[in-house]
Amino acid sequence: MKCNLCESLETTFILSGSDSYMKVDKKKFDIYQCKNCKVTSLQPMPTQEELKKYYPSNYKVYTQDMSPNNTKSKNLTYFKNLIMKKLKMNNLERILERFSSKKINYLDYGCGNGKNIKQLSSKYSNWTFFGYDKFNKNIDNLKTKNVSFYSSNFLNNMPNDYFDVINLSSVIEHIIDPKNLILLLKKKLSKDGILIIKTPNFNSLSRKMFGQHWHNLDIPRHLHIFSDHNLEKILNELEFTKIKILYSRNSAVEVKSFYKLFNLKKRPKIHNIIVNLLNPFTLILSLLKLSSTFTIIVKKEV
Repeated sequence: MKCNLCESLETTFILSGSDSYMKVDKKKFDIYQCKNCKVTSLQPMPTQEELKKYYPSNYKVYTQDMSPNNTKSKNLTYFKNLIMKKLKMNNLERILERFSSKKINYLDYGCGNGKNIKQLSSKYSNWTFFGYDKFNKNIDNLKTKNVSFYSSNFLNNMPNDYFDVINLSSVIEHIIDPKNLILLLKKKLSKDGILIIKTPNFNSLSRKMFGQHWHNLDIPRHLHIFSDHNLEKILNELEFTKIKILYSRNSAVEVKSFYKLFNLKKRPKIHNIIVNLLNPFTLILSLLKLSSTFTIIVKKEV
């Protein structure tokens, strides 16, 4: 099999699987790892047209409410966030705070249901926000002050060097040609602008533990799975300067992988409580760089 990113012909078979998350169909896909760049990719690689059916209108990322659903969970989440704030543990928030007094253009590329960008817009009223998601056709109906939402590809009509911050949270793994997308976003990013990429970590402990039951495989929507090392290398080759790599402290992927391992059809009502109680464990994983997801923050200097 040929690697989609570096075109090497030397790849290693990892596993086979089908859509166990949305259960659109039972078509089998293989996952191979390139021996050269170490990126894992789906084979056969679906076309853009084929991918559409795997993002139906009831796709959970578009419809789910991410807020805690009971008082105990809300209290745990509040307590966790309070500790992180007091200890200044939220490094991404600290980086964004550098822009807090400025008037900037912020793009959330692949914004899902728009929840994250709405939260940011309520905090940074002097920023201008743009949200884009090509598969969520309901995104055009969202209306929020100082946020513009798009489902059609509007980037080509935007001037170069326009955005000061571009966020790709759980996006790059869904893209057929990640390098081309990053190059396009680089053109649209201003000098000294930052690019934020959050994505699953192939080198995570949970991936090694749960194998084909790892929640972050998400076949066939996750077309490529990176590690911190190979994504940093790709961004270096594209002449970005690394600011920081952050490792997730949230145990949601581990918990969901456990459900999948034991074929639980429905999450327990105390799901959010379980996640919060296990977060100290994933804090240790983050220190060891073995979290299920990581976030790399880079700057455009040329």
